[in-house]
Order: sequence, then C-alpha cells, then structure tokens
Amino acid sequence: MDVYQYLKDAIQYFDLMPGAVIRETELAEQLDVSRTPIREALIRLSNEYLVNIYPQRGTYVARIDFQMAREIAYMRHLLDTEICLDLCRRRQSVQAETEQAIYFMTQAVKKHLPVEYIKNDNAFHRAIFERAGHEQIWDIISNSRAHYNRVLVLDMQRPGILEKSLEEHLNIMRCIEDGDEAALTRILDVHHDHKNDQTWEILIREQFPQYFVET
Repeated sequence: MDVYQYLKDAIQYFDLMPGAVIRETELAEQLDVSRTPIREALIRLSNEYLVNIYPQRGTYVARIDFQMAREIAYMRHLLDTEICLDLCRRRQSVQAETEQAIYFMTQAVKKHLPVEYIKNDNAFHRAIFERAGHEQIWDIISNSRAHYNRVLVLDMQRPGILEKSLEEHLNIMRCIEDGDEAALTRILDVHHDHKNDQTWEILIREQFPQYFVET
C-alpha cells in the first residue's frame, strides 16, 4: 500500500478533517502496516504543509491556508491557459480524450458528489495536457493541488457551483475545437478562481470557519 498517497487523499478529500489528530498507532493498525511507513508519510506531508507535527504534543491535519491555495490556483491557471490556447490555435479536438471524464463529472453533478466531481475534473484536465503532449507538466502541478482541492471540496458544496463548473468545462472543449481564443481566455480567467476575489473567500470562510488558518 502507498501509505503516503492514501493519507494525502484522505486529507485533500476530507476523510481526515482539518485540525484532526493523527495517531500513528491507530493508522498502522487500520492500514495493517508498521509505524515506519506511517511516520515517513507524515514527514512528507508535513513538508507539503498538509500535516503539523509537534514534538511531545502530537500530529494534526493542517488547517487550510487560503493564500497557499490561491497561489496554487494561479500557477495552474498560467500553465492550463497556455496549453489550452496552444490546442485552440491548432483547433485540436479533445472530445475523445475527455469523454469519459465528462460523463463521470455529469453523473457527479446529478448525484451532487463534489469529491467524485473533483477527481474527474482533474482527469479532464490531465487529458487536455496529455493531448498537448505535456502529461509530465500535469504530474508536477497535480502533486501540489491538495491545498486547492480542499478549498474546492468546500466550494462545490454550495448550490449551483457544480453545474457552473461543468458548463465551463464543456465551453472549454467547444472553444478549443472552434479555435475561439478570445472566448477561451475569458472562460479560463474565471475557471480557476485565481484572482483576489475576497467575496468568494469570505463565503467559504463564513460557512466553514473551523477549517481555515486564521488571517
């Protein structure tokens, strides 16, 4: 078992809640592994600011740093925009590559399953990067997405957000295939929520104040 990835997924998809205590012994028993891989995984996650380790006090799931999530969203926006625009200029079809992800995203919207939607959202964008021949770039940026994913899990619980996001993905596909760079740029500029939209942040913080680092 990949203990590191298991714990990272548990944190970014809220099986382990922000601020929760992590007990190595309990995890070792639950996962049927020794404490060594648990400890090694927690150190890696601490280096990624997903876990706080306090000697003699305990280990805790880190609360969400909104500024860090926003920085990751901005990095993703820059790379995603460049790659999508490159495909758009060449009018490359992406329908076959994204068909499966779109299907499961649609099902997740119907059943209102934010976590399943986000996982397939990531699969959609990975397919775009692969279509452009940049799957390694996607792997690099996806490794740092956990902070942003946690914000998305909360954001997509709000009414209408899943539907809005799905519509944006369908429009991204259409713009790429139509070669409509101007419309694609407008969509991507709002799609990643990378701007300093204080209203967006306030809405999420007000609903889930206990999950965030205090500013």
